[in-house]
Amino acid sequence: MKEHILELDRPRTLRFGFKAVRLIRQKLGNRSIDSLMNMPVDEVPILAWAGLKWEDNSLTVEKVEDLLDEKIPGKYKLVDIIEIVMIAMAEQIGAEKGKKVEKKAPADELKQVTEKIPSKKSAKKR
Repeated sequence: MKEHILELDRPRTLRFGFKAVRLIRQKLGNRSIDSLMNMPVDEVPILAWAGLKWEDNSLTVEKVEDLLDEKIPGKYKLVDIIEIVMIAMAEQIGAEKGKKVEKKAPADELKQVTEKIPSKKSAKKR
C-alpha cells in the first residue's frame, strides 16, 4: 500500500487504522464513511491528527493545525493538504473518494430479516 506523507516539521506518515477511526469518532461523533469523505474543510485537521497520532502520541489537534499552517502557502496549498489526507483515509479505510459507500447498519439488516418473517397477526388472517 502506498504511504501518504505530509512534509511538516519532519516527514510524517498518515495511517488510518482502528485507533485513528476511534479517535475521529471521539472528536466528531458517529459519522458514516460517506460523511467523513465529504466533511467541512475546518474538520480536516482532526482527520490529519488522528492519522498522524500513531507515530507521535504527544500530538494534539492544535499542534497539527499549527504544523499544517506553517506549510501554507510555502510547501502546500490548503487544497493539497485536504487531498493528501482524504486520499490516505479513503485508501486505508477501503473507500474510494467520490464513490458512495453503502454499509447497512445492523438494525437495518435485522429489520429486513424480520420483515420477511410473518407476524402472528398476519398468520391469523390467513
